[in-house]
Amino acid sequence: MTVESWGTTYWGGPGATGGTWWPVGKHVVEHGRLKQVLALSARHHARQAIELFATDDQDGLTQAAVSAGCAVELLAKAFLASVEPGLLAEKGDRDTILILSGNANLASARIAEMKTVGALEALKIAKHLHPSLSFNLQSDQVVLRVRNSAAHMGMVLPDELRAAVAVMCRLVEGLLAALLLERDKYWGDHAIGVVDEILDVAKSEVRRIVAAKIAVAERRFAGLVSGLDAAGRAVVLSALSRRDPYTTADHNEPYQCPACKQQGWLVCHVDEGQPEIGYDDDGTQYSFAPRTAYPFFFECPVCELELEEEELAELDYPMEIELDPNSDPYSNYEPDEDWVRGR
Repeated sequence: MTVESWGTTYWGGPGATGGTWWPVGKHVVEHGRLKQVLALSARHHARQAIELFATDDQDGLTQAAVSAGCAVELLAKAFLASVEPGLLAEKGDRDTILILSGNANLASARIAEMKTVGALEALKIAKHLHPSLSFNLQSDQVVLRVRNSAAHMGMVLPDELRAAVAVMCRLVEGLLAALLLERDKYWGDHAIGVVDEILDVAKSEVRRIVAAKIAVAERRFAGLVSGLDAAGRAVVLSALSRRDPYTTADHNEPYQCPACKQQGWLVCHVDEGQPEIGYDDDGTQYSFAPRTAYPFFFECPVCELELEEEELAELDYPMEIELDPNSDPYSNYEPDEDWVRGR
């Protein structure tokens, strides 16, 4: 699938009336093609960032920095729009919701005055909807920081820009998969080879970081048990391995540490599916909701090894873990107050 396959017809504007029509230069497209408008702009910026990030020209570097951040934000928003355009509204803004729901004729604000979520929030929502998206809240914000520095102050640090472009490539790749778009057609013939090289270098760097972290943890573990007899070693390791992880999360899955071979923890976000109906052998009906855990961090309470999400893939950790279903999916349901008062 390509971005163009989402629609190729353009209407003359601003003559189109009723509902929501998205302006694209001198023309407009219908409400349902918002994801296309966003993805096309994201594609332009992604290609421009690849073309310019290695230049020696200051203006080119500044544009590459701006484009790297815009490419990520716009494609994340294209994904949100593909799920539900209303997800783009900031803090439930009334006019924005009306416009995004296809009712711009009922809004008092113009389309250009919409209040939408920022880049970081869009990425957080995209990660929630598509948990396999490799987005690290701490380290990946470099792509937005570089964009903001260039856009607001005209400043670019080449090393940070290169890191930002690598993050852009990884996030764009994940969002393309979520949108079922062909990566070769999206990047284009001139950029795809560069993107592949950037991703390979980034993977090699992650591999080196993981190896270094494990080596440090192994030395730390050797020092911890040095001089202990078998009984003392067993007592120390048993006490340490029972500690809970420091990181707060929905679920902690026990998993062997690659450095010290003791029990560590996969720290996970849990996604609960829609409630379903099942039946016991005797025909009794019950409700349940499937649950899936998505690891984003690893902690070992013994050797203190810590691995972030993109580093877990280097060690073949599971990216999805099926959990026992929620047997009472309606326990937190609260009826609408207006509905209750109206009874």
